[in-house]
Amino acid sequence: MKLTEEVINDIRSSADIVDVIGHYIPLIKKGKGYSALCPFHDDHDPSLSISQDKQIYKCFVCGNGGNVFTFVSNYKKVSFPEAVSEVAKIIGKPIDIDLAPKKVSRFQPYYDLLSAMISYCSYLLTASKLGEKAMTYLNNRGLEKDVIEYFNIGLDPDNRKIYEYLKNHNFRDEDMIKAGVCRMLEGGMADVFYNRIIFPIHDKQGNPIAFSARDYQGASSAKYINSADNIIYTKGDHLYNYHRAYEASRKAGYVIVCEGVMDVIAYHRADRLNVVATLGTACTRNQIELLKSLNRRIVLSYDGDKAGQAANLKIGEMLLEEGFEVFVIDNQSELDPDEIINQYGKNALRDLEGKQISYIDYAMNYCKKQYNLDNYDDRKKMTLKMSSLIEKIPDEYDRENYLNELFEITKIRKRDTQNRKEIGYNKKTADISFSIDGLTKAEYTIIAQMALSRKAMDIYQRQLGCLLDENDQKLAMLIIDDYRKRGTCSLSAIYDECEDDQIRNLISDLALVETLPSGFDEKALSGAIDKVKTEIRKRKMDDLKEKIKKTSTLDPKQAEAYLLEYEKLIREFGGNNG
Repeated sequence: MKLTEEVINDIRSSADIVDVIGHYIPLIKKGKGYSALCPFHDDHDPSLSISQDKQIYKCFVCGNGGNVFTFVSNYKKVSFPEAVSEVAKIIGKPIDIDLAPKKVSRFQPYYDLLSAMISYCSYLLTASKLGEKAMTYLNNRGLEKDVIEYFNIGLDPDNRKIYEYLKNHNFRDEDMIKAGVCRMLEGGMADVFYNRIIFPIHDKQGNPIAFSARDYQGASSAKYINSADNIIYTKGDHLYNYHRAYEASRKAGYVIVCEGVMDVIAYHRADRLNVVATLGTACTRNQIELLKSLNRRIVLSYDGDKAGQAANLKIGEMLLEEGFEVFVIDNQSELDPDEIINQYGKNALRDLEGKQISYIDYAMNYCKKQYNLDNYDDRKKMTLKMSSLIEKIPDEYDRENYLNELFEITKIRKRDTQNRKEIGYNKKTADISFSIDGLTKAEYTIIAQMALSRKAMDIYQRQLGCLLDENDQKLAMLIIDDYRKRGTCSLSAIYDECEDDQIRNLISDLALVETLPSGFDEKALSGAIDKVKTEIRKRKMDDLKEKIKKTSTLDPKQAEAYLLEYEKLIREFGGNNG
């Protein structure tokens, strides 16, 4: 299908910007519109505002703004046609449009190499005699063929099997080394993951980039070895299973974060698809950025042992600082999810997943076990630790209640002396509004009324016909032209069609001025028109005064004409020069 103006208009008019943006990030109802944590900068307090009636969004911190297509294009880093196609899919009107061929990544040769390796390792595991022992091992751990195929699990049976296969398929030795799957030893090239079951790791686009490999024969002291950082893989930049969990996490309203590949697979076996793993008990800033695009509600599910509990505490604090809503699965069993499902079955893991408590409740319980509450110094340490966490909670009511609970436990009062600046709180950005002078507001009111009603446009043309600000006047003319072309007006459509960035920014700003009427208001329109007329007369009078001064001696006749015009304006202006 060709992407025509009619198709674009149909998709735009059918889409609700609240539904589209809400498909990617959580929204908060605020007044007449909605707000959200801005995904286009490091935002800790909701600074993105969305106008449902104008179908425009704007962040008043970083300046990013526009309509549904702009948001999707910026959020997913795709072209305008791809954004239109994405919006169409979200609203249930999928379209098949002719998109320009995507630029081939410079890493494509490595993706192709790893894809070939994954296919061959899968064959070796599931369809060859070499894989029988490994298949038995996986089956005994509850992994059936459908799960094995879903996660592209494979086998590297000896130290040159993969190298020889890739070499025979014309892949270069140096690329195998760069991709981290083979290495050069004294005896020649050898596989990195030999005698191991391999679990492929993908980037957020679904490209294969690395492996986690499991010893299944007890031949190594290291149960798992993972790909080292290489030309296409940096461990801290990725989350295992992200590309599969994306849609499920949006749909479920939260994402479960756990430690390793087998934990993700365990949840999958329990029919929980919204799960990712950090591949260890550490979480990086880049991984947190990936989590932001999945969901703002995070459920931590690290192992039940001491290391896992400590990871819940540390990572939860990082997420809380970044504005996430954090919960923890209260796992008291000292088992990991994989062990739970294998020992007690799917229902046990599902039941455990339902035992979610708030991060602060988890931290409170954790600290009570770590400190001797009969000892003042320990009670003081717990008070300082917990109060620093509680002060990161944005809700004042919740902070007060948790501080009271903490006092009941430690008997040490810690006042809520939160420095909002430390957690990125900014009153100016939390209560998004911007100060505009009376004239600017009057012109904004006129433009907004024209966009809402053809009657307002007719009144404007009849009673005023021009605005003082150059960009305001340009937008007013675009609105009039939109009525002429389409019989209606859409600021969102004008935004797409206009190539002037100043006008596009004006549309974004205008849509989020909360003090403007949300419907046609003839009284407000008339008042705004009178305000602009008054300013026009005032400026004209000021101009005439200057002309009279300059011409009074050089050209008395011209000065007298200017004076008559000035006196006429005084009479019209009610004798007031403001």
